[in-house]
Amino acid sequence: VAMSSGPIITKVQWGSILVSGKDRPYKDAKVWPTGSRAWDWSETGTSHNPGVQPTDLDELFDKSHYLDALVISCGMELVLQVPESTVLYAKERCAQVFVLQTEEAVFKYNELVREGQRVAGLFHSTC
Repeated sequence: VAMSSGPIITKVQWGSILVSGKDRPYKDAKVWPTGSRAWDWSETGTSHNPGVQPTDLDELFDKSHYLDALVISCGMELVLQVPESTVLYAKERCAQVFVLQTEEAVFKYNELVREGQRVAGLFHSTC
């Protein structure tokens, strides 16, 4: 069994993301190798369009020091936009960047953590 390199997302469903070590689920989550917290869109003015902003990623890079991979979910129904500028910003700081539908993003994130990679993610649990 590979050693975990961060929190695992134990359950994802519409409106709810449960991260290991937490008592309550998040609606949207920021997860990094040493922790997690609610992703509050109002902090950076994020909305479905134009979508995930580079400023949404800064905390993940700041708390992680370095990352092997970053996973960004674009919602259960792919409504949350992830602009090319945000992807390029991430790729300047991290070797692998995955932009996926939420359930696929959770699967990829957990897979990378179980492989022992240092991975962070942004997860949106609705649309």
